[in-house]
Amino acid sequence: MNTSTPAGRKRLALMLALLVAVMPFSIDAYLPAMPQMAAALSADIHQIEQSLSVFLLGVALGQLVGGPVSDLKGRRKVALFGLAVYVTATVALLWTDTVAHLLLWRGVQALGGGMATVTVAALVRDRFGGREAAQMFALIGIIMMAAPLAAPMLGALLKNLGGWRAIFVFLALYAAAVALLLYWRMPADAQPPRPFGRDFVPAIAANYARVFRQPQALGFLFFQAFSFSSMFVFLTESSFVYMELYGLSAHQYAWAFGANIITMMLFNRITAWRLRRSDAHRILLSGVAVQFACNLALCVLVWLWPLPPFALLLALLMTSVGTQGLIVANTQACYMSYFKAEGGSANAVLGTLQFLIAAAVGWLTTQAHNGTAQMMPLMMLSATVCGMALLWLFSRRVWLSRPDNAF
Repeated sequence: MNTSTPAGRKRLALMLALLVAVMPFSIDAYLPAMPQMAAALSADIHQIEQSLSVFLLGVALGQLVGGPVSDLKGRRKVALFGLAVYVTATVALLWTDTVAHLLLWRGVQALGGGMATVTVAALVRDRFGGREAAQMFALIGIIMMAAPLAAPMLGALLKNLGGWRAIFVFLALYAAAVALLLYWRMPADAQPPRPFGRDFVPAIAANYARVFRQPQALGFLFFQAFSFSSMFVFLTESSFVYMELYGLSAHQYAWAFGANIITMMLFNRITAWRLRRSDAHRILLSGVAVQFACNLALCVLVWLWPLPPFALLLALLMTSVGTQGLIVANTQACYMSYFKAEGGSANAVLGTLQFLIAAAVGWLTTQAHNGTAQMMPLMMLSATVCGMALLWLFSRRVWLSRPDNAF
């Protein structure tokens, strides 16, 4: 695949977006089926919600392994192996009949998915840099947004047609199709693979050490992790708040969930437009400000008005979640700009910490659950504030050293 032309870059972005979309399909498609899964497995719905945190832990481990191995053995081999593990575990999920088995195979499924998707940012970094890399991340994000928009609606449809197991049939078929596409069309690796030997593990450790010797990059890493955690709190609690407290049906929930993706797509388009005239650092600040303002407003709203009008709650939530369109591409570009040869390891650290932190925040949210709508915005705001503090602590020099002192 020739990536030196605009058409070639678009084809590459489409292929990588289809690979990345494995994650939102895996997380979002079964959200409308959670109540049915709880009934079928004789479990509490909050036990089913914990499978989200287990999934993120598995993704984190998969990225931690897959990233550095892809630096040494190649992106293509790791992506295909990860998808093979994912498909195997997804097929096993079709036969699960207990919560314990659900959690086990969701963890294995996530392990494979993490290994496959961690190669995406590293592959972009192999071929692009600076503003061009940010534009590629934004283009991938624009294409990929169809997945989280369609996933809950597709999940609700599949649940009605064939029960919750039909959702996992779709996931297995989708991942298998992506694997075939990558097998035929994924570009050759930029560097020849290194054979396994006594220096293989030390080489992986050296790559990780180089990542942590870039303190300014860590601010971008931590902010993306906690910003994602804010969205993950919404994913964890939204089915309860929307369907239990506000009485939405599975299809109504899917449409309400889709509103978040519409704002995310809008903010992603704004990112792509602004990157023609501005840089990723400045655009990122817009996302920080909007997310903080929305989460603060949500906290004030639900603590003053325990069950506020749904339209107002939805507007604030869809804007808060939508800020991922201003944040993800720009934090990735800023963070990955510090790394080249160890791009896979750097992206593994980013993905691992992102999912570990989000899993921990999601687990804390389920433990603090009090049967009201108040806990969700409080945890979302807490995550955003933590991310802002760490961004300032580690990366403030990036802005303070600029001529306009923009921060």
